[in-house]
Amino acid sequence: MSGTTYYRMGSEDIEQETVIRWARLSSSAWPELSLLHHIPNGGSRNMKEAVKLKRMGVLPGVPDLFLPVASAGYNGLYIEMKYGDGRLSQSQKDFMKQAAHFNYFCAVCYSSADAVALLQNYVDNKKAFKYENLSILKGSKRIGTVK
Repeated sequence: MSGTTYYRMGSEDIEQETVIRWARLSSSAWPELSLLHHIPNGGSRNMKEAVKLKRMGVLPGVPDLFLPVASAGYNGLYIEMKYGDGRLSQSQKDFMKQAAHFNYFCAVCYSSADAVALLQNYVDNKKAFKYENLSILKGSKRIGTVK
């Protein structure tokens, strides 16, 4: 199979993997990025595993990525990755609004570039942060707010 190149279709998973890869490579410049992690809340599971995870504390609606670092007056940063025409579920909206109430910054990013820009601004600007909480970011622009 040498000489054959395989391309994966664009997806939320690929965008998120790109963000994590960037964070790992950038953690020498921003050590706090080494704490960025994925919360494996979604995905398909058999019923037995789903029941077990629920008993263990899995919550519906928890965003994909979490940076447990205080910055710019926030306690930490949650990022929900979406791709294409992906929309938030009601449980995702509810979780993000509640987290924002408790002073966590929450955003929805439709690309790895949007998430990287958000993360850079979050870790660079300890006092002033250019984004509005509960922002929905797509194509380097704020296109809405989680309602």
